[in-house]
Amino acid sequence: MRRAVRALAVLAATSCLAAAAPAAAPQGCTGFAWPLDTELAWLGASPLESLQSGARLPAFVPKAYSLELRPAASAALPTPPSGKPHNAPAESYAGFVTLPDVPSAGLYQVSLSGPGWIDVIQNGAAAAEQGHTSAEGCPVIRKSLRFQLAAGPAVLELSSVPAAKVSFAIRRAE
Repeated sequence: MRRAVRALAVLAATSCLAAAAPAAAPQGCTGFAWPLDTELAWLGASPLESLQSGARLPAFVPKAYSLELRPAASAALPTPPSGKPHNAPAESYAGFVTLPDVPSAGLYQVSLSGPGWIDVIQNGAAAAEQGHTSAEGCPVIRKSLRFQLAAGPAVLELSSVPAAKVSFAIRRAE
Protein backbone atom coordinates (compact mmCIF):
# COMPACT_ATOMS: atom_id res chain seq x y z
CA MET A 1 0.00 0.00 0.00
CA ARG A 2 2.78 2.45 0.96
CA ARG A 3 4.62 1.58 -2.19
CA ALA A 4 1.52 2.38 -4.29
CA VAL A 5 0.97 5.71 -2.47
CA ARG A 6 4.66 6.62 -2.92
CA ALA A 7 4.50 5.71 -6.63
CA LEU A 8 1.40 7.88 -7.08
CA ALA A 9 3.10 10.79 -5.28
CA VAL A 10 6.18 10.51 -7.51
CA LEU A 11 3.99 10.30 -10.61
CA ALA A 12 2.00 13.39 -9.53
CA ALA A 13 5.16 15.38 -8.79
CA THR A 14 6.70 14.42 -12.13
CA SER A 15 3.51 15.42 -13.95
CA CYS A 16 3.49 18.82 -12.22
CA LEU A 17 7.12 19.45 -13.15
CA ALA A 18 6.48 18.50 -16.76
CA ALA A 19 3.45 20.82 -16.92
CA ALA A 20 5.44 23.71 -15.41
CA ALA A 21 8.33 23.36 -17.87
CA PRO A 22 8.26 25.85 -20.73
CA ALA A 23 7.37 24.53 -24.16
CA ALA A 24 10.37 23.66 -26.26
CA ALA A 25 11.26 26.16 -28.97
CA PRO A 26 10.49 25.02 -32.52
CA GLN A 27 13.32 23.33 -34.41
CA GLY A 28 15.93 25.93 -35.42
CA CYS A 29 14.65 28.57 -32.97
CA THR A 30 17.38 28.42 -30.35
CA GLY A 31 20.63 30.30 -29.98
CA PHE A 32 19.25 33.83 -30.21
CA ALA A 33 21.32 36.49 -28.41
CA TRP A 34 18.41 37.30 -26.07
CA PRO A 35 15.24 35.52 -24.91
CA LEU A 36 12.51 35.41 -27.57
CA ASP A 37 10.12 32.94 -25.91
CA THR A 38 7.38 35.59 -25.77
CA GLU A 39 7.79 36.46 -29.45
CA LEU A 40 7.90 32.77 -30.44
CA ALA A 41 4.56 32.28 -28.68
CA TRP A 42 3.01 35.46 -30.13
CA LEU A 43 4.19 34.91 -33.70
CA GLY A 44 3.33 31.21 -33.56
CA ALA A 45 -0.26 31.96 -32.52
CA SER A 46 -3.01 32.10 -35.07
CA PRO A 47 -4.66 34.21 -36.25
CA LEU A 48 -2.70 37.43 -35.71
CA GLU A 49 -4.34 40.82 -35.90
CA SER A 50 -3.93 41.88 -39.52
CA LEU A 51 -2.93 45.44 -40.43
CA GLN A 52 -2.65 47.25 -43.74
CA SER A 53 0.48 49.25 -44.49
CA GLY A 54 -0.06 52.79 -43.22
CA ALA A 55 -2.21 51.70 -40.28
CA ARG A 56 -2.17 53.77 -37.10
CA LEU A 57 -2.46 51.65 -33.98
CA PRO A 58 -4.89 53.12 -31.44
CA ALA A 59 -2.40 52.40 -28.62
CA PHE A 60 0.99 50.81 -28.13
CA VAL A 61 0.13 47.18 -27.37
CA PRO A 62 3.05 44.75 -27.04
CA LYS A 63 2.07 41.77 -29.22
CA ALA A 64 2.42 40.28 -32.70
CA TYR A 65 0.72 41.55 -35.84
CA SER A 66 0.49 40.52 -39.47
CA LEU A 67 1.23 43.36 -41.90
CA GLU A 68 -0.02 43.54 -45.51
CA LEU A 69 2.77 45.20 -47.50
CA ARG A 70 2.86 47.04 -50.82
CA PRO A 71 5.32 46.75 -53.68
CA ALA A 72 8.37 48.76 -52.58
CA ALA A 73 7.99 51.31 -55.40
CA SER A 74 4.49 52.27 -54.20
CA ALA A 75 4.84 51.75 -50.43
CA ALA A 76 5.12 55.51 -49.66
CA LEU A 77 7.24 55.02 -46.55
CA PRO A 78 7.37 58.22 -44.46
CA THR A 79 11.20 58.01 -44.32
CA PRO A 80 13.52 56.28 -46.80
CA PRO A 81 14.95 53.00 -45.43
CA SER A 82 18.24 53.48 -43.58
CA GLY A 83 19.70 50.48 -45.44
CA LYS A 84 18.86 47.13 -46.94
CA PRO A 85 19.94 43.55 -46.35
CA HIS A 86 23.00 42.39 -48.30
CA ASN A 87 20.82 39.78 -50.03
CA ALA A 88 17.78 42.01 -50.66
CA PRO A 89 15.53 40.73 -53.46
CA ALA A 90 15.26 42.79 -56.65
CA GLU A 91 11.46 42.83 -56.32
CA SER A 92 10.44 43.49 -52.74
CA TYR A 93 7.66 44.81 -50.54
CA ALA A 94 7.51 47.45 -47.84
CA GLY A 95 5.11 48.93 -45.35
CA PHE A 96 4.76 50.89 -42.15
CA VAL A 97 2.71 51.19 -38.99
CA THR A 98 2.38 54.28 -36.80
CA LEU A 99 2.79 53.68 -33.09
CA PRO A 100 0.95 56.62 -31.48
CA ASP A 101 2.70 56.57 -28.14
CA VAL A 102 5.70 54.56 -27.02
CA PRO A 103 4.82 54.51 -23.29
CA SER A 104 8.25 55.30 -21.83
CA ALA A 105 11.85 55.71 -22.89
CA GLY A 106 13.80 52.48 -22.98
CA LEU A 107 15.09 49.55 -24.98
CA TYR A 108 12.47 47.98 -27.27
CA GLN A 109 12.74 44.99 -29.57
CA VAL A 110 11.09 44.31 -32.90
CA SER A 111 11.06 40.73 -34.17
CA LEU A 112 10.28 39.82 -37.77
CA SER A 113 8.96 36.49 -39.08
CA GLY A 114 10.90 36.64 -42.36
CA PRO A 115 13.74 38.46 -44.08
CA GLY A 116 13.56 42.22 -44.38
CA TRP A 117 14.89 45.55 -43.14
CA ILE A 118 13.54 47.10 -39.91
CA ASP A 119 13.61 50.81 -39.07
CA VAL A 120 11.95 52.59 -36.17
CA ILE A 121 11.53 56.29 -36.88
CA GLN A 122 11.22 58.93 -34.17
CA ASN A 123 11.46 62.69 -34.70
CA GLY A 124 12.05 62.16 -38.42
CA ALA A 125 15.14 59.95 -38.03
CA ALA A 126 15.83 56.23 -37.79
CA ALA A 127 16.61 55.10 -34.24
CA ALA A 128 20.05 53.53 -33.95
CA GLU A 129 20.04 49.75 -33.73
CA GLN A 130 21.29 48.61 -30.31
CA GLY A 131 21.51 44.90 -31.07
CA HIS A 132 20.65 42.25 -33.64
CA THR A 133 20.03 38.51 -33.47
CA SER A 134 18.83 36.14 -36.17
CA ALA A 135 18.28 32.51 -37.13
CA GLU A 136 17.75 31.50 -40.74
CA GLY A 137 16.47 28.06 -39.74
CA CYS A 138 13.68 29.25 -37.43
CA PRO A 139 10.23 29.03 -39.09
CA VAL A 140 8.72 31.57 -36.65
CA ILE A 141 11.32 34.36 -36.20
CA ARG A 142 13.96 35.34 -38.72
CA LYS A 143 15.44 38.29 -36.82
CA SER A 144 15.04 40.54 -33.81
CA LEU A 145 16.48 44.03 -33.42
CA ARG A 146 16.70 46.28 -30.39
CA PHE A 147 16.27 50.05 -30.46
CA GLN A 148 16.60 52.72 -27.77
CA LEU A 149 13.36 54.69 -28.05
CA ALA A 150 12.05 57.83 -26.43
CA ALA A 151 8.54 58.15 -25.05
CA GLY A 152 6.18 59.41 -27.74
CA PRO A 153 5.12 58.57 -31.28
CA ALA A 154 7.13 56.33 -33.58
CA VAL A 155 6.79 54.72 -36.99
CA LEU A 156 7.82 51.12 -37.62
CA GLU A 157 8.98 50.69 -41.23
CA LEU A 158 9.64 47.33 -42.87
CA SER A 159 11.33 47.16 -46.27
CA SER A 160 13.20 44.75 -48.58
CA VAL A 161 10.70 42.03 -47.65
CA PRO A 162 10.42 39.32 -50.35
CA ALA A 163 6.70 38.62 -49.66
CA ALA A 164 3.56 40.78 -49.63
CA LYS A 165 2.84 39.86 -46.01
CA VAL A 166 5.06 39.58 -42.94
CA SER A 167 4.47 39.22 -39.22
CA PHE A 168 6.20 41.25 -36.53
CA ALA A 169 6.19 41.55 -32.76
CA ILE A 170 7.12 44.60 -30.72
CA ARG A 171 7.66 45.01 -26.99
CA ARG A 172 9.95 46.46 -24.37
CA ALA A 173 13.15 44.40 -24.04
CA GLU A 174 13.73 42.40 -20.87
